Amino acid sequence: MRRETRARGLRALLVGALLSLPGVAAAGGVLGLSYDSSDRYGESFTFVADADDGTYVTVNLSVTNIGPGSRTGICRATVLRPGKPVWSPQTRMGAKEWGYTPDTDTLKLGTCTAQVTDAGLKVDAALDSGRVTLEYAKKPEPWSPEGSVVENGKDRYRHEVLLGASPVKVTLQVPKAAAVTLTGGGYADHSRSTVAPAKLAKRWVRFRAMKGPQHVVVLAREGQEGDYAPVYVWEGKGAARLLESFTVTQMGAKEKSTFRAELTDRDGKPAMTLKGTSLLQRSAPVESLGVLGGLVKPVVGSPVTYLLRGVMERPGKAPVEGLMEVSVEGE
Repeated sequence: MRRETRARGLRALLVGALLSLPGVAAAGGVLGLSYDSSDRYGESFTFVADADDGTYVTVNLSVTNIGPGSRTGICRATVLRPGKPVWSPQTRMGAKEWGYTPDTDTLKLGTCTAQVTDAGLKVDAALDSGRVTLEYAKKPEPWSPEGSVVENGKDRYRHEVLLGASPVKVTLQVPKAAAVTLTGGGYADHSRSTVAPAKLAKRWVRFRAMKGPQHVVVLAREGQEGDYAPVYVWEGKGAARLLESFTVTQMGAKEKSTFRAELTDRDGKPAMTLKGTSLLQRSAPVESLGVLGGLVKPVVGSPVTYLLRGVMERPGKAPVEGLMEVSVEGE
C-alpha cells in the first residue's frame, strides 16, 4: 500500500509540471484532445477566475502519459480566498474514466466537466466533497501568436488562448463552509506537449488582467538555451503584439519573494514592467519531495511557481492591476 501511494504521488508531481503550462484547438472542437502515444505527452486545459472579492480560482483538466501508466486523466482545482485556508483537491483516473464528446464539445474527466454552451463556456469540478463551477459569459475564440509552437528535436509544445478575458460567475462549495456565488473576470487556455517539462523552459512570466476596464494577457518564455518565444502582450482586442525578450529580478526568498520583470519590444525599447505587489502562493512540488525529488527531476526538473497580485506599467499609460505568475527552474 505504501509503494502504491508513493507511485500515485510521483505521478501527480509529474503531471503537476504540465498543469502549470499556459494553455490548440484539436480534433472535434475547442475542447477536443489530440492524444499522442509518446511517454512525454501531456495535454492540459486551464480555467482561471479572478473574483471581485479577491478570490482566485483555477481548474485544470489534463491527460498525460508521464509517470506510471498512460492516458491518465487528472482534474485539479485551487481556491485561494482572502483570510481562508487554501483548498486544492485533485483526482486521477484511468483512460476509461475520461472522454470527449465532439457533438456537444464536452470534455469529461471523472466528476469534472468542461463544455462549450450556447451561453459561453461552463466548467464544473466536483472534488473531495466540494465543488467549483465556473460559468464564462463568452464563447471560446482560440488564438495563438507567433512563437506559440516550441520545437525540441521531433517533440513539440503548443499553446493557445481560448479566452483572453470574459465575465465569469463562480460558484464555490468548499467543504465545511457555506456555498458562495461570486462574480469577476475569467481566462482559459490549452496546451499540448511531447517535450519533457525539464527541457521546455528555464522560466515563464505571465500576467493576466481579466476584470477590466483594461484586459491584458502577457506570456513570456525563456528557453533553456537562452531563446525567447513566445513573448507577447494582448490588450483586450485585435492581435497580440510580439515582444523580443525579458529579464526577471527576484527580491527576497521563498515565501517572502516578490518579482520584477522587464519586457523589451522588438525595436529594442522598453515595452513594459511587471511588478509583484503581494504573494498569493508559492508552489514547489519537487522541492517538497526531499530526497525523492531526484527520481522526478530528470523529467520535470525542479519548477517553482509564484502567483502574485501585480501591476503592469508602460510608458505613457496608466498602470493595470492583475495576476502575475513567475515560474523558475529551481532556486
